[in-house]
Amino acid sequence: MIRIIGAEGSEEFSAAQRLRDLIVEAWPGVDTDQHDDIRIVAGAKCYGQTTTDIDLVVFVLLAKLRPMPHAALADAAPNVDPIFIRSLCLTIELKSHQPDKVIFDGNQVTVFYGERRHQASEQAQKQQVALRRFYEQHGMNPPFVTDLIWLSNVPKECLPDVMSNIIGAQATWGDILRSVVALGRPWPKRVAGVREINAFSYTNVTQTTEIINLLSKRLEMSKLDRIRVDRITRRHIGQSQAPQYIEKMGKQLLIFRGRGGTGKTIRLLQLAYDMYIKQDARVLILTYNKALVADLQRLFVMINAGDGATPRAIIFKTVHAFLYQIVKHLGSSQTHLDPFIPQIAQHTQQALHHLRKANLQNQQPLDALIAAAPEHFDWDYIFVDESQDWPADERDLLFALYDFRRFVVADGVDQMVRGAQHINWRQVIASKDSQVVTFSKSLRLKAGLCQFAQAFALHLNLPNWNLEPDADLYGGRVIILEGPYSADRSFHDELVQTTQAAHNYPIDMLFCVPPALVKHRDHQKVHSLIADQLQAWDYRVWDGAADHVRSNYPLYLDQIRIVQYDSCRGLEAWSSINLGFDELYDYKRRQYTPPAQSTLFSDDDREAHYFAARWLMIPLTRAIDTLVIQIRSLDHPIAQALKAAAQECPSVVEWRKSPTKRGKV
Repeated sequence: MIRIIGAEGSEEFSAAQRLRDLIVEAWPGVDTDQHDDIRIVAGAKCYGQTTTDIDLVVFVLLAKLRPMPHAALADAAPNVDPIFIRSLCLTIELKSHQPDKVIFDGNQVTVFYGERRHQASEQAQKQQVALRRFYEQHGMNPPFVTDLIWLSNVPKECLPDVMSNIIGAQATWGDILRSVVALGRPWPKRVAGVREINAFSYTNVTQTTEIINLLSKRLEMSKLDRIRVDRITRRHIGQSQAPQYIEKMGKQLLIFRGRGGTGKTIRLLQLAYDMYIKQDARVLILTYNKALVADLQRLFVMINAGDGATPRAIIFKTVHAFLYQIVKHLGSSQTHLDPFIPQIAQHTQQALHHLRKANLQNQQPLDALIAAAPEHFDWDYIFVDESQDWPADERDLLFALYDFRRFVVADGVDQMVRGAQHINWRQVIASKDSQVVTFSKSLRLKAGLCQFAQAFALHLNLPNWNLEPDADLYGGRVIILEGPYSADRSFHDELVQTTQAAHNYPIDMLFCVPPALVKHRDHQKVHSLIADQLQAWDYRVWDGAADHVRSNYPLYLDQIRIVQYDSCRGLEAWSSINLGFDELYDYKRRQYTPPAQSTLFSDDDREAHYFAARWLMIPLTRAIDTLVIQIRSLDHPIAQALKAAAQECPSVVEWRKSPTKRGKV
């Protein structure tokens, strides 16, 4: 039988119907044979992968071997044994461009959307990689996957006369199979004297239904997700401010400035979506935080704002990943990403020297980069989240490559993660060519949480820390837990129940942990102790303490999110649980590095305290409604500051003690 799964009426569904007809024409009766199983997923979604969208995924599982159609064997040598099909797995990239909008370079295809180039061959290759990794993500062995490009309006005679994965307008099922054979993915093998193609030879075919269900499943939204999506897509930017900077987009450097929770990131996302909708813009959003990249990717998959396969797109990347692509394509480094990161300063300086030299010689390095890799470098705007602690040479590298007027940056004032020094993005341009929009009112924390954060900052002796509560966001509670979190399951169950009582889901909870509560057996076996405990209590988790997990976003509403404190900046949750809060302070004090040039009046001990104290305020401002702070005991200066703040906010703060001191976390 042949079944099509997808949204009827879509371009992908129509193509799937056409493909079904081609298969039936080549193999009469296959559509009614109850023992054969051919399924075509139209508009498949590989959630959690960098490339999410696949136009068509084709699964062919035959009970009995079926031959290659005779027409497909016309060019074969007369003495070559015929080839039969046992199973196939295909990803097909659909392109309906006219011939004058398609160019070939050997077996590579580039199409044009207006004046923009798009590398269809690279997109097709990314799709088959995404499908294989999607299998692995769900604990399954992937089949052999063949990626194809279907140019539905390009005649066969216009296609390149080379071995390729390209099929044209008059393609038959035999043409498609001939491409599979020519590519050798998979290679025909002789079984019982017969040459057959079996893409599922090392795969459990019974898992096909499960993978198809996953490919056709759509991400569910929690109440908090819907609020965030509505904020982004319905323009909640104040109308008194919006025209001032939206009208000047592309004409000035725009800076959003404010502390954690004041809405800098949401305004970046609103503006990016506005440019995406109104200008068909390609917007790149950069952040240092890999967990935040995953969180925003999940959000924009639900918004359906594109994954880069179309001319307009909103793409999220880490700073390191983008700088790596620049350095790599400039030829300044041939290393891979992992060894690149520890040497990023050296590589950045080399690339900056190269660009400055090219600019002095009136060369156009950006044009060359766009021609070579438009999907990496062709951006109308570049937005930088959490820009305040970028090294100056990274800023200068971007400004040497792109006009600074294309940039919008969010300045988190004192939320330093990458270093203790605050960078001035206006330093290298004229002040008249930039605009700073300052936000002081909390758009995340309820009033009670704002009140507590203010009191705690005061008792940390943090100078000039101020966050104005929004009177409309009343409520909020703080629970300070003295002793192990794992000592009392009933407390955790209570938190989950109160989160769900507000019509939220476990995914709207966020646990933050210090490195001391993370175990490393090897690269693929990093896990947090709280993840172990929650799973023992039969809760599902997304353990972002592990790098390979943090690279992908959670897929299910019943997953509780966990990240290390170093990855929490920019995230938010209905309920935020900060474990080992006093340990975080000690960890950050140890991390502090005094400036190379100290003055007579420098006080390293005081500056180390300020550095660690400012760090505490980052996880303290992640929660919307409920903030839990877990400490080991009162015998710590942070515990004393928490106690003093709690006494100032008796209607907001509840102090609890664990029933026992036993427990790993």
